[in-house]
Formats: sequence, structure tokens, C-alpha cells
Amino acid sequence: MLRVGNVNGEEDLEAVRDALDDLGAGYEHVNSEPNEDSYPQTAYFQLQSDLSRDADALLARLSEERGLDAEIL
Repeated sequence: MLRVGNVNGEEDLEAVRDALDDLGAGYEHVNSEPNEDSYPQTAYFQLQSDLSRDADALLARLSEERGLDAEIL
């Protein structure tokens, strides 16, 4: 499971999807809190593939560039 906090809009969600696509990861957006129509939110993605250390580096870059709080649970 991937948790991404501090999502401030659809552009942030798309950046997360792009990052996961770059890794070749299988994923599904399963939930957002407080809900999918308000921001900021925390989004949860179910990962269908095993991610390597490359994922940590890419998620760290996403955090730096967009201010997202991303972690693999």
C-alpha cells in the first residue's frame, strides 16, 4: 500500500500516477481521505507489484518537488 499525504489537487494525483508508471508498477487508487472531492487529502494506492529501491528514490523526489508526503506501508 502506498500512502500519499498533502495532495493538493488532481495535478498531484497525476504526478503520483506518472511516478508509478515510470517504475512500471501495477497500482489502483483505492481511497482518499477526507474524500475524493476535497483537498488537501491523503490518497491510498494498492500496489500490485513489488517495488525496488528505485521506488524510494522516486517517491523522495516527488516529495521534494511537489511537497507530497509519500511512503510505502
